[in-house]
Amino acid sequence: MLRKDILLIINPNASKGRGRKKAKEIQALFRELGRECTVAYTRGPGHAESLAKRGASYGYATIVAAGGDGTVNEVINGIMKSGTEDVSMGIIPIGRGNDFAWIAGIPTNQRKAVRLIASGRPSRIDVGLCRGDAHSDMYFVNGAGFGFEPMVNFRAMGYRRINGMLSYAVAFLYILRHPPLPYDIRISVDGEERHISTQQISVANGRRMGSAFIVAPIASIDDGMFDVMFTNHALDRKGILRAVIAFFRGAQLSDKELFSYIRAREVTIDSARPEVQAHCDGECFTESGTSFRLSILPRALSLVKKDAQ
Repeated sequence: MLRKDILLIINPNASKGRGRKKAKEIQALFRELGRECTVAYTRGPGHAESLAKRGASYGYATIVAAGGDGTVNEVINGIMKSGTEDVSMGIIPIGRGNDFAWIAGIPTNQRKAVRLIASGRPSRIDVGLCRGDAHSDMYFVNGAGFGFEPMVNFRAMGYRRINGMLSYAVAFLYILRHPPLPYDIRISVDGEERHISTQQISVANGRRMGSAFIVAPIASIDDGMFDVMFTNHALDRKGILRAVIAFFRGAQLSDKELFSYIRAREVTIDSARPEVQAHCDGECFTESGTSFRLSILPRALSLVKKDAQ
């Protein structure tokens, strides 16, 4: 008997407008493997989160995010906010950015991704939680960024005709011509406090952001720790370019003059001025914040994945 235990959440406009066709293909692939899935189409920003929360409360065994990092983040938030612990998550990467799928070893081939989910062998991964002044809590699995990183990311998300690595490259060139002023930051990492003047802070659970940038070279999504990286001092255009090249190569650990790289469970960030932009998994947390509190929740989510890359 076919089991109706999978909820597939997909944007009908995903994959260049082929979301509905993709959904039918995915359903057929699951059926070939003796599994049945129900499709739920999103109607706009935030809808994937509410669908996932409702699906978890309805008792679906597996909730699948078919899309990019934004859809993945919304589904994770829905599952986590449902308070349901016996639901697993699957990913079929068909979006414009698929960093977390890459980290989790999810095949980009649709048939292979479906086969992985149908195997039903999930494992537990860590989840980050970001809290901010006057902002709703937001969960994340890849990373949170503050300053230069979200500036580039938000600009890249605004492009309609380009995506992937090209959109980040174009956005970077724009921000490089208009570099942000440094923030006066008080940062506490597992209770150890320091003051820094910086334009960039990354709190990572996974390794890669922005399609090609290795933000945290030694991060793991199931080790119960954040990898925290920030630039040690204010940077001019040349310094920003040097930092971005290090991100591209994953060379932050070897450049101690430019970067601090710390592993931790709790991070607090307080800015002297309230213009700090912040993202979680590439999704906007705020465009003007002052205080942030980040915690790692070890093994808080069940994910069908391969070995992390």
